[in-house]
Amino acid sequence: MAVVSVKVPEWVKEKMKELSNVINWPEEIRNFIIAKINEIERVRAVERAIKILEKVPPVEQGTAKKLIREDRDSH
Repeated sequence: MAVVSVKVPEWVKEKMKELSNVINWPEEIRNFIIAKINEIERVRAVERAIKILEKVPPVEQGTAKKLIREDRDSH
């Protein structure tokens, strides 16, 4: 694993020390970073999908119904 350092105010560091018997800080910070990365990647994926869908021309109303009916009738 790689090491990442972060600066926090002194009072935060003191509180972290006080709670170190209750909270596994490295694990909490690791989980937060991973969750944040996943969240941003999901948002970006949705944004890319929207851009792709904006380029797709609209179809006539009832097209899906017609295609489903054709598929069902062909069996």
